[in-house]
Parts: sequence; C-alpha cells; structure tokens
Amino acid sequence: MGGRMERLESLLTEEISQVLLKDLSGSDLGLATITGVKIARDLSQAVVYVSVLGDEARRQHTLESLQRSAGYIKGLLGKRLHLKRIPRLQFVDDPSLRQADRIARLLKDG
Repeated sequence: MGGRMERLESLLTEEISQVLLKDLSGSDLGLATITGVKIARDLSQAVVYVSVLGDEARRQHTLESLQRSAGYIKGLLGKRLHLKRIPRLQFVDDPSLRQADRIARLLKDG
C-alpha cells in the first residue's frame, strides 16, 4: 500500500500546485510553492507542506489564506480527480527551502 500512498501524495502535490497556479493566481497568496503532501492512512486528512517566499508576516498571511481556501481547493480536486474520497486539507509551513538557502549563503560567505 506504500506505493499507492506515495502516488496519491505525488498526485495531490501536483494538482494542488496547479490549483494555486491557475485557479488562485489572482489572489494575494504571494510566492507559495507546494513542496509535498502527507496523507493519513485512512485518507481523512492531508497535510500540505507549503514554502512561502517572504518575511514571517507574508508566510503567515499566505498560510491563513490557503487554509481559508481549503474547502474550495478540495472541491476543485474532487471535480478533477476520480477518487472516492478527497482528504481534508491542512496547510503548514515547510521551512526546508529557506533553511537550504541559508546554508548555501553561509557556505558561500564562509
């Protein structure tokens, strides 16, 4: 079942990214990138990891906007994907890209 879950997580990552690009492009989300999705075993919930370019206020605003739009995004996914159940979406900050950039700068400067 691990392979199926990984494929489903990859599919949701791609589809949610497309929703941000095409369906929510006019909204005030800033530069947000979906870095991954982790789905609960029972498919009830999916944690969506988001990397946001900008300061802490921008990150917080974007995450709050995405969470407010979670129902809308879930509805779009339901129309696009042929799945029995679309999990409830929870958007969380993924600091990995910022940390990698910070390390790269430290290595370059050091």
